[in-house]
Amino acid sequence: MNRKDFLEKLRQALNGRVSPDVVTDNLRYYEDYINTEIRKGRTEEEVLKQLGDPRLIARTIIQTHGNGRNGKGRAADVNGDARTYSSGGETDGQEDDDGERRYGFRLPGWALGIILLSVAVLVVMGVLSFVFSVVSILFPVILIIAAVAFVVKLFRDWIH
Repeated sequence: MNRKDFLEKLRQALNGRVSPDVVTDNLRYYEDYINTEIRKGRTEEEVLKQLGDPRLIARTIIQTHGNGRNGKGRAADVNGDARTYSSGGETDGQEDDDGERRYGFRLPGWALGIILLSVAVLVVMGVLSFVFSVVSILFPVILIIAAVAFVVKLFRDWIH
């Protein structure tokens, strides 16, 4: 079996059992793994022999992924290390020192909208609170000045 056959068998075993994004993510992962191992000097045959039967790999992916509807899952790579993946199609992942992709947390659009609306309301309330506190501090002074001005105007009207 060659790389193309391995990936096609993996695709066939996953199709319809997990979401298309999970199929794509895993095919990309195993293709990258095979290419990396070949660049390290191993033959394609050695790498594919180490990986084993693609149908068994697919079964593991299906079992660890559940029904494939939630878009997230965990799978073990060939070294037994756990790998978390998300099938939401994110492309903002960053590679760590080992060359593995790590995905950041993403808020749904509606949650982000609620947070932004809450922040805007808090800012408006803060500004209004500041304005009213300044007015409440200055109100007695303004009231005294207005009373003095009224009395002065009243006396001026009497004098003239």
